[in-house]
Amino acid sequence: MIRSVRRVEPLTLLIGVSMTIGYGTLYYPFAILGPEIARTQGWSTGFVFGVFSAALLTSAVTASLVGRAMDRFGARPVMVAGSCLAALALVNLSLVQSMTGFVVAMLVIEFASRMVQYETGFAALTAIHGRNARRPIAHVTLVAGFASTVFWPLIHWLLGYMDWRGVCLVLAAVNFLIALPIHASLPGRAKNRHDPQPVPVVNRDPGLLRPGNRMPAFVFMAIAFAGGSFLMSAVHTSFFLILNEMGRSAALAALAGAIIGPMQVAARLIEMLTGERVSSSIVGVISSTALLLGLACLVAALWLGGDWIVIVFAISFGIGQGLNFIARAILPARLFGTDGYGAMTGNLATLRLFAMAGAPVCTALAISHAGVGMTFALLMLVSAVGVSASWALVVIEKRAARTEAVASIA
Repeated sequence: MIRSVRRVEPLTLLIGVSMTIGYGTLYYPFAILGPEIARTQGWSTGFVFGVFSAALLTSAVTASLVGRAMDRFGARPVMVAGSCLAALALVNLSLVQSMTGFVVAMLVIEFASRMVQYETGFAALTAIHGRNARRPIAHVTLVAGFASTVFWPLIHWLLGYMDWRGVCLVLAAVNFLIALPIHASLPGRAKNRHDPQPVPVVNRDPGLLRPGNRMPAFVFMAIAFAGGSFLMSAVHTSFFLILNEMGRSAALAALAGAIIGPMQVAARLIEMLTGERVSSSIVGVISSTALLLGLACLVAALWLGGDWIVIVFAISFGIGQGLNFIARAILPARLFGTDGYGAMTGNLATLRLFAMAGAPVCTALAISHAGVGMTFALLMLVSAVGVSASWALVVIEKRAARTEAVASIA
């Protein structure tokens, strides 16, 4: 029986909670805990955040391995192992005393992240819902969009009662006591008694493109996703510095940053309500175009006075960021199908994470050596390439859908 996708299923909501924990305990905390770790340990903030970036870069190598494990063993064992590893890694981080120990702890944390964040969550939903996974994916991103909203205030509050080591232990407990039971409740891979191979999902989808005709779509998808991740990483890590170079106040930067989060949630809510009425590739075009328009507003702020232009940037960029995560989930399933979804998204994540890890360094170097104008030129170029790749995917999807329609009639 085909599952209804017009209501929020309890399991989908729980996966959304686990994704919130995955990002709230393994990614967002270091914006707050990083300076605190550097201060108490007597290390430079450059070292602490450099290790974070390097760990993120190495996780790009493990993303494809995790994706293949998802295809082979299913979502439940991979995500259960990820929750256990996340809890142990955070406990280990709370105990480190040396720089070497900190490096090892961060590497393990980033490896655990690949097992409990969006790529694995989307693969789990695709395995459960097959071709009907689009709306549950939107539900999950809607819930997980509040990760920073929940965990940043929580971590600030905890630091008023304990040091950063105690906070790490609390975050470890959240993974073990909440995320782990959720992941353990995921359905296993049903097997026929006489056949060791997993029984395929009811709503499996072969995708619009046949295996021998997928390389162009993969290349354009990799470019579009990597470009979006580069832009988001560059803006998130350098936004205060960019506005400072433009002569804008830190208060305005904080306000704009606060607007981006709710706007990405609003964009996901609209996508959830519209559902399949908008094609998968068009979601990608809207996302990449919104990111481009947001950057254009920031460029215009070099000449236009007033705070409003920066606020418009935040609105547009937030919309693009919110839809980017959904496009990354639904486009591979639409074009490549549900079989091998984990490996495919893992390969795409590898390229995307390389771009994401390199963005802070590239942006910082551009600002310090070439100025904010050339930095904007770099970001606009990346954004324009992403928009072009997204439109190429629209052409590929429409052509493939037309071919499938003709074949079904024949």
